[in-house]
Amino acid sequence: MVQPGRTPFHIQLADIIRHQIESGVFNAGDQLPTQMELMKQHELSSNTVRQAVLALVAEGLLYRRAGKGTFVAKRHIGRDLLTFSGFSEEAVARGFRPGTRHVTVDWRSADAAVAAALNVPTDESVLTIERVQTIDDEVVAVETVSFVAAIGRQMEKRDLADTSFTEILERQLGVALARARQEIRAGTACARLAKALDVSSGTAVLQIDRTAFDTNDRVIYFSSSSYRADRYIYTGWIERKSALVTQPRQLIGRSR
Repeated sequence: MVQPGRTPFHIQLADIIRHQIESGVFNAGDQLPTQMELMKQHELSSNTVRQAVLALVAEGLLYRRAGKGTFVAKRHIGRDLLTFSGFSEEAVARGFRPGTRHVTVDWRSADAAVAAALNVPTDESVLTIERVQTIDDEVVAVETVSFVAAIGRQMEKRDLADTSFTEILERQLGVALARARQEIRAGTACARLAKALDVSSGTAVLQIDRTAFDTNDRVIYFSSSSYRADRYIYTGWIERKSALVTQPRQLIGRSR
């Protein structure tokens, strides 16, 4: 129950509902009590309840359906912006169950983007693997990975359906992955991508391109992945560089 004090009532109510979601009182897909029910339960005005609900909608914890009510959203799949990890690795680390819905494997001529990333001539044949990725049986991403020929010839012999590429490279092939250049930008789903992700054509997606290198600075692969923007969130610490700071400061930790 909200209590009189310095904290505004709508913030207290938002905190109560947030705690109920985090503790399992409300689960993803559950309908929230109506505005009238929340008003009676907490003895608050309609405006206060509306402010609390809208704040949680803005946070992504709730979503509203016209004429239907307010519902608990599915938990965002967080990824660390500053950590080089694979799709499956990150999912398992955060308590999700990764999977693969569909896989295609073939040798393709490198287009301009792939050729530049892999540092090979345009039209050189590279192994390209496309996978539809799932989290807890829900499709969340379409991943296209191109490997340089030397690695590709070894990769195509492996089970590529439900195994982490990072695990195959490091544990099975002995490739020492070290760093990656990553570019994240906004995108929209074309008809083909929208069908794969089970969203409407034109829906916003998170487009992530990554070029991975080993400890000898050799390019190992280039990936171009499209993630459902309503399910993924990237987080990471950043630091401001200032002339007033004479000594570099070590980050204590990252928000997970």
